[in-house]
Amino acid sequence: MPRILVPLDESALAEQALPWAAALARGLGYDIHLISVYNFDEDAWKRVAIDPGDAPSKIAEEVTRYLEERAQQAELAGLTVTVECRLGSVAEQIAEAAGEGDTRLIAITSHGKGGFKRWLQGSVTDELVRTVTVPVLVIRANMDSHQFRKLLVTLDGSETSELALPVAREIANAAGAAIHLVRVVNPVAEVAWSGIGPAPDMGEITRQYADAAQAYLEKVSLQGETYEVMYGRPLDAILESARTQSCDVIAMGTHGRGGITRLALGSTTDAVVRASDRPVLVVPSNEPDE
Repeated sequence: MPRILVPLDESALAEQALPWAAALARGLGYDIHLISVYNFDEDAWKRVAIDPGDAPSKIAEEVTRYLEERAQQAELAGLTVTVECRLGSVAEQIAEAAGEGDTRLIAITSHGKGGFKRWLQGSVTDELVRTVTVPVLVIRANMDSHQFRKLLVTLDGSETSELALPVAREIANAAGAAIHLVRVVNPVAEVAWSGIGPAPDMGEITRQYADAAQAYLEKVSLQGETYEVMYGRPLDAILESARTQSCDVIAMGTHGRGGITRLALGSTTDAVVRASDRPVLVVPSNEPDE
């Protein structure tokens, strides 16, 4: 059965991923799989009154009990929820679990704190976004709404950016949500001028870029989907479009895992994940970089 993987670390903030995962699971007909990973950080275990000298099986029992309690929360009622406790590197174990079963998506809060392990403070989320080959929904903490009413899909004309389209459309169809496409035009950053000879006519170049962007969006959009061309720095334009269009989620495609991907993701996608005030759905390529 298709499932959504939700990593938890016994913190209230990490658990804020649950209502988003539940909304997706109900719409898409998926199961929920809760996972926690523990290691032998003595200070972490002492914070939750677990003796770090206990056998691994004892610690695993405590963690599993916590997950089973979370599985009974009202927001997960009616869903099939499974739990799993693992030992080892948090990011590695979550990524490994994501490659097992029929995992379709990971839903994770971006900076959970407290609990028995403070492993969702950014580093684990960053590593997952960079390495797994399933979509990752990076959720902002303390959001009042957990609805999928409108999804913003960022496009730049590349096949990589278009990876987000089928995933966003599947979610939109299941949730009855709208799709808004945006392409950002930034000629100042893209047009090189050495200072020798006449300066380029930026007004004309901007018009050409805008016309091409408009034609591209008309081509890739489906009936009922809206779209717009934005101008300026991609990060600023994407966040502004999400705000003015009242989009609940921003969806972005990224390169495959490994190698130079760590640099490639460090551009617009990484900036949006860090700066957005709403969830970001990162959809990776299934093909690793060479």
